[in-house]
Amino acid sequence: MAREQLGICAEANLHASYLLLNALDGQEKLLRYKLPLISQLLDRLSEHFSEAMLTGIVAIGSNFWSSLYPNARPAMLDAFPDLAVDEFNLSPVPIDLLIVVRADRLDVITIACQQILQLFQGLVEVQEQLQGFRYLDGRNFTGFIDTPYNPANRIKRQVALVDVAQQPIFSGGSYVYFQHLSFDQAAWHRLSQAEQEEIMGYDKVSGKALANIQQLPCSHLATIQNLNAAATVLIQSMPFYQLQRQGVIQLNFAATSEALKLRLHQRLGLSENAKGPDLLLNYHRVELSAAFFAPSISFLEQSAKD
Repeated sequence: MAREQLGICAEANLHASYLLLNALDGQEKLLRYKLPLISQLLDRLSEHFSEAMLTGIVAIGSNFWSSLYPNARPAMLDAFPDLAVDEFNLSPVPIDLLIVVRADRLDVITIACQQILQLFQGLVEVQEQLQGFRYLDGRNFTGFIDTPYNPANRIKRQVALVDVAQQPIFSGGSYVYFQHLSFDQAAWHRLSQAEQEEIMGYDKVSGKALANIQQLPCSHLATIQNLNAAATVLIQSMPFYQLQRQGVIQLNFAATSEALKLRLHQRLGLSENAKGPDLLLNYHRVELSAAFFAPSISFLEQSAKD
């Protein structure tokens, strides 16, 4: 049985670092050899700092996959859709590698990132390094609980991980959409709590869905509830904060590429049953979007030997 990357379905942590890397020309063979070493590196640190709950994810960009692994490609692994609704631009960018390190100790994450970058010295260049953190009791800068509608327990694995019956080679892997969004906090705070709850579709304190009579057809929650089971995804989100901007770093995981596309189209108001774009998007600007596939550890290890 394929060994999936534990960071995909792991419980939330207090901190996370996101490394967006581009490979230098001609380094594919060395990268194939070194990518599975990341899980070994994280395992060693996890044993040494057991209280940190350290996990990680390695994902390969849709644009880079065939260069790195020319003999096999996940079904329907495509670039992030270049869609636009009104003035909302998704800003798709081709990124070769995404490495996520999560833990309850920021110092342990720092050690892990330093060792990972040392491992890949001379093979990649850092496009960006982003830092996320847990805010209050799992909320984002809207003040609302983040993703209270997320799949839980065993459903996570069904939603996020490729089934062996569908794609034996890529079983235990996951399709990934990455988005870095800035948030207009000043405009949001000019709204009353009732107006904010109408946009979100659920109660600000408890996270419980508003009664049907109160639900706006394009509320954030309504755009999710209107999806069918084939479009269910697992979301990992963390706020980020800098002096001049703040927002959210969001990872969407799914067992199929189609689920991610359906979810995105629904949120943008482009699907057949959509009533319009998610109202929450009016308060966000996408800084970067990218598509990846996070293969199983078993695939990474086997490919390093080929």
